[in-house]
Amino acid sequence: MKTILKVGVIGGGAMGQGIASLVAQSGIPVVIKEINEELARKALDNIFSKIDKAAEQGKIMSDKAEMAKSLISASSDEIFLTNVDLVIEAVFEDMEVKKKVFHSLDFVVPKRAIFATNSSSLSITEMALATERPKQVVGMHFFNPAITMPLVEIISGKETDVETAETVEQFARDLGKTTIRVKECPGFLVNRLLMPYLNEAVLLLSETTLKPEEIDRRAVEFGWPMGPFMLLDYLGIDIAVHVARILFQGFGERAKPAPLMEILANEKRYGIKTGAGFYIYRPDAGFEDIMKVVEKNFPQRQLLGPEEGFMRMMRGMASEALLCLEEGISTAEDIETGCRLGIGFPFTKLGPLHWAEKEMGKKIFTEEEKW
Repeated sequence: MKTILKVGVIGGGAMGQGIASLVAQSGIPVVIKEINEELARKALDNIFSKIDKAAEQGKIMSDKAEMAKSLISASSDEIFLTNVDLVIEAVFEDMEVKKKVFHSLDFVVPKRAIFATNSSSLSITEMALATERPKQVVGMHFFNPAITMPLVEIISGKETDVETAETVEQFARDLGKTTIRVKECPGFLVNRLLMPYLNEAVLLLSETTLKPEEIDRRAVEFGWPMGPFMLLDYLGIDIAVHVARILFQGFGERAKPAPLMEILANEKRYGIKTGAGFYIYRPDAGFEDIMKVVEKNFPQRQLLGPEEGFMRMMRGMASEALLCLEEGISTAEDIETGCRLGIGFPFTKLGPLHWAEKEMGKKIFTEEEKW
């Protein structure tokens, strides 16, 4: 395995800031590359502010906070990346943008350096084609916020060599993360399993008389940290639609985005960040109640209870988990771990495969394998 002594993070947005802060707090120098000096300075200021606040709250020792701040720098100049061992790309989730980043850096960073993408759904293999080092390109998907979320997906492309995958996996573990190995596919593992659950929840609104509050309440009773509609509003409906379209492109009709989700995205009703999504957060934002939107666009809906609706959502996730197991996307243990640590599947329920055994009569684990 290679030794990671310095890291470059491309993109100083929320994810880039979180990853950079995490790396620095682990004692490793990190430089953030932004498109201009103003954004670089803003990213650094935001990171320093959050580290200082964490120290004030006793979440991090003051000496560790100062050490971390001393290890982080930010610039728009690529020259500061000429001695990094690992580049983690955290720019907008767009294939052409990511390929452009890797192609440009291919001529800047050392030939030994690894390129890792924080993409949550895009092809590692295609990104690698933009470089002269496809064997050293790998997926390293942190979850948001990177500081606190415990999971990292490690995704190998078709050309990724064993040393590269093992190096970034060990690096993620050194950062204090739990890792799962994922075979490349649209959405990787966790998003591929989450989207059928969320998409089915949105379909329920347009096809049945159920309301967001009823479905969210049932999900929380099951043990999820929040209901699907609250989660969509938190994540951003625009982001969810973007991922859903990628899955639709990869998997066809079974992954077709719910029409209501597309309607909300087109109205820029993205969730918390715009003041309204499935719920209204700012009455002055000018959005009407979600049920009025539903009634206007989907007047013919069938009566259905919350339990039946929730079972539809869970079956969608469990069925996709079974497909992932069948396709060798991840091991059964990694599927369960990924869902618990990545999307908050209730620890007491173990994971979607265990749920499928109990509720759908699927035989997956031997008695020795159950935990």
